[in-house]
Amino acid sequence: MFTVKKNNLLCLLALALIILMPENVFASNSISEFDSPFEAVVGTITGPVGRWISIAAMGLTGVTFVMKKDEIQGGFRLLLGVVFGIAFIAFASSIVDGLFSFSGAVL
Repeated sequence: MFTVKKNNLLCLLALALIILMPENVFASNSISEFDSPFEAVVGTITGPVGRWISIAAMGLTGVTFVMKKDEIQGGFRLLLGVVFGIAFIAFASSIVDGLFSFSGAVL
C-alpha cells in the first residue's frame, strides 16, 4: 500500500501552508525608508560630479597604464584595472543617456 515517510509529510505540510497562506503576508513596505539615501548615493555617482570624477579616473589610469606599462606588476596592475572598471561603470550611465536621449527637434 501507500506509505508516507515523515520527511515527505513535513514537506507536503510546508508546501500546503505556503500555498494556502494569504498573499498580503509577503507584502512589505518597510524598504521605503531606505529609498532616499540610496537615491542620494546614486545621484551623486551618476550626477555631474561623479561624471567628472570618473572621467579623471579613467584618464589617470589610462595614462598610468601607457607610461608605466613595463614597471607595473601584480597587485598594482589589478588595482588600476579595478579603478578603471569602476570609473567606466560609473560613467556608463552618462554615455548611455547621451547616446539615446533625443529631444523633440530630433524626432
